[in-house]
Amino acid sequence: MRYDAIVIGAGPGGTSAAITLGMAGRRVLLLEKSRFPREKLCGEFLTPECRAIFNRLGVLDRLISAGAALISQYNIYSQEGNGIEIPLRWLADGEGEALGLSRGRMDTILLDRAREVGVEVREEFSVAAGFRVEDGDGIVEGQHASVKESFRAGLIIDASGRNGAFSRQLSRQAGQVSLFQGARIFGCKVHLRRIPGMAGLGELYFFADGYGGLSDIEGERSNLCFLTTEKTLLEARGDREKLLDLTLNTNPVAKKRLKEAVMAGEWHGTGPITYGRQQKLAGVLAVGDSSAFIDPFTGSGMLLALTSGELAGRVVDQHLSVGNRKADEIIADYEVRHRSMFTRRYRAVSMLRNLAFKPAARRLMVTILARQQSLARAVARSTRSTRMRQ
Repeated sequence: MRYDAIVIGAGPGGTSAAITLGMAGRRVLLLEKSRFPREKLCGEFLTPECRAIFNRLGVLDRLISAGAALISQYNIYSQEGNGIEIPLRWLADGEGEALGLSRGRMDTILLDRAREVGVEVREEFSVAAGFRVEDGDGIVEGQHASVKESFRAGLIIDASGRNGAFSRQLSRQAGQVSLFQGARIFGCKVHLRRIPGMAGLGELYFFADGYGGLSDIEGERSNLCFLTTEKTLLEARGDREKLLDLTLNTNPVAKKRLKEAVMAGEWHGTGPITYGRQQKLAGVLAVGDSSAFIDPFTGSGMLLALTSGELAGRVVDQHLSVGNRKADEIIADYEVRHRSMFTRRYRAVSMLRNLAFKPAARRLMVTILARQQSLARAVARSTRSTRMRQ
């Protein structure tokens, strides 16, 4: 069978692309290496702008019904404990609140929706590293259990993540940066029993060699997710309490919040992490982290994934609607629109990164933004994407 598109990866970027195409009546195959539901390292914070996308995808009510926490304000604290308060109505023209929902629950809802709109879904399918183009079609190979299969499509959409199936084929990555010069960065996540006083809030805490975020999710739980250096991880020697003492507990606000914290799930880790645009693979349209990875302190990683996935679905459908099946032209159009939507945002985040991880500049930035709400609002909005054109 020949598909209009094959999507690799059922995270938010992949499912938003697949759902958009499925709703348009396109023949889509979605390949996912895991069996859902599954947990994933993530801040599990869905900014207010995500609501409009979820509504168009037909899942907003389901996410809220699943117990998503409602978050109306985000506070950012310097290493010394000084804070900036950001009402989240600033980010979506006064509409809605952010949502806190586990990846296990959110991703499953999106995958179920993909099936509803006619997308063929294959879970536990491992895509092989080899990829080729034959007669203008992309050929994807892989296997489920011990059964090997290959599939053909006019277009391949890579949503496999930063270190996914197609990413491993790249000879290099373009524009990679590390938050700390010469340091390798790793991420850690754990669910806690719901932290008292966090209702309606999300918080981010800087410490000497990283930062972490805390916010509520469904099931009377809170999500704690943070980044730190390899040096700190090695110093902790696998002792999680010591790791917290070396990182988040050096921030006075975070230490107070986590004083009585009780773990409510397994720890998850990933890394090393790099940021910036990723080198493209010929014949493949990349969305989400497969395309670019943005600093998590913006709180909008999933917004980027959902937006880029929906954009990819729309661009592909628009070209197919006028009879254009040339993958290179479709991908080129997507890239132009992607740059239009996100380039300014990447630049803004890059500038903030240069300030946020220099102690003196960070203290000054927090002091100024805490006193100047209009400037704080402008800075917050500078990290957001523009509205998607129809």
